[in-house]
Amino acid sequence: MSDFTRCGFSLPWEITTATQIKLTLADSAVGATEVTATATAGTYYNDLDVSGAAIGDNLLRHLLDQLEDAEDAAGTDGTYTLVLQSGDYKGRYTIQRAQGDAADDVTRIEILSGGEVTMVTFGYTSATPTPTDGTANPAVFEATNRAAGHWIIDDYPGLCAGDEEIKETTVLSATSPDGTTSRDTYGDVTRKTIMLMTLPAASVFQYWTDDADYASALGCATSDPNASLDELRRLWARISPDVYCRYTPNIGSIANYVQLQPGARDTWLARLPAERISSNPLLYDVTLTAFVEE
Repeated sequence: MSDFTRCGFSLPWEITTATQIKLTLADSAVGATEVTATATAGTYYNDLDVSGAAIGDNLLRHLLDQLEDAEDAAGTDGTYTLVLQSGDYKGRYTIQRAQGDAADDVTRIEILSGGEVTMVTFGYTSATPTPTDGTANPAVFEATNRAAGHWIIDDYPGLCAGDEEIKETTVLSATSPDGTTSRDTYGDVTRKTIMLMTLPAASVFQYWTDDADYASALGCATSDPNASLDELRRLWARISPDVYCRYTPNIGSIANYVQLQPGARDTWLARLPAERISSNPLLYDVTLTAFVEE
């Protein structure tokens, strides 16, 4: 893989039909109404594929597609575009709802209780975000924070200094007193090592993200809960071992990723091995290792 690219990680979200998204309208072609849509059960991701064209399993894109279909059935006819906010700090979403009727007045959008996620999962500071202007076309819902379970290295000075893959073979050997050796081979695994260098403090630990000066240097909002690599680690430690994190070596090619699964020897999943390499500015190096899942 290429060195010195902007890399990213996306954790899986296992979603059931308990996840429902709801739009509330103070006015529309059919008057004041609420439109609710249900997720299709599956595994989804918060990632940069906001159109769904590259990979096709962005979670918020899926929910908006479901809501658009529900609006079509309800006669409110709103349509949705999901876009990425500009700037060096990547991973913040903006929802744009184009009017189905000139009378449209959008009140809020939300995920109903009982599901696996809320709108906070997508970087909003409220579980019931409201648009900047409910009568505008489009109505715009701008997230303050990065979406949860998604981490992208900063543009500068952070470096994805390289990653490598090596094959390991599990071999059990026994040698008798006369020198005869028997050997059993149990297959190969692929191990990946990812070297992240000169990471700004706010991109590594929440402690520094909570400091306005360090957060500003990174380009995120103060206390953005999804800015730090350590928060990704914390969430990663809690997902099912049956699903895998996606590692994208170059976010300019988001469809090219590998699936990673930490094993017993990957102790960083319990405590991030961040080495402070500069105090002014405050920078860290981090090396992560994991199995590559085919």
